[in-house]
Amino acid sequence: MRWQRVLPSILFVTGVWYVWCWRNNTIFEDQHWRIQDVMRKIFLLHDECISYYPNLSSDPQSSRLLAHWSPSPEGTLKLSIDGRFLEDFGFSHYEDGGDALLAELRAIQIGLDFCCKKGYVNIICESDCLEAVDLIIDSRDHHLHTYATDILHIRDALLGDGNTTLVYVFREQNMCADFMAKEGSHTRCSAHWNCPPPGMESLILRDKLGT
Repeated sequence: MRWQRVLPSILFVTGVWYVWCWRNNTIFEDQHWRIQDVMRKIFLLHDECISYYPNLSSDPQSSRLLAHWSPSPEGTLKLSIDGRFLEDFGFSHYEDGGDALLAELRAIQIGLDFCCKKGYVNIICESDCLEAVDLIIDSRDHHLHTYATDILHIRDALLGDGNTTLVYVFREQNMCADFMAKEGSHTRCSAHWNCPPPGMESLILRDKLGT
């Protein structure tokens, strides 16, 4: 079990720290954190400590509590998708209107079309929206669904030339796309990025370190 590989001393320290922060934010800042957010913060700091100080654990990889981003196999392109926009190759797309599900579907659709135009055929497309992924990869007929056109378009793209797969990942495995989704939402426009926007470097480093 993963809990058997957790480092109790690190988990205790990180737990005490964020419980103290939780208390102070509630009393002095009137910020009410959800318990699941507090637990995520504790687990994330625990994993960061192990990544920066691997000698603390005999098996740093298995001691982590949160899922993390991992690179794609050699010869395969990984396309990371977020609901408010799509992010890949430094490309962001903003679209007004609709709801969260439509945003996810459009992001997947535009992302796959973008990769196809670039000539990529071996693609792993990752989304942290389970509802969108289920709608696309299940075998049910969705012709009467509100977003049937988008669902069928994506299915056609997955069945096209090459080897393209769509998988669900946890948000912790998709943090760079999540960050750029917020950027796309704030700027309210589509753009090409030649370098990471300010504030994203730390997330890229975490992905590189596997945290």
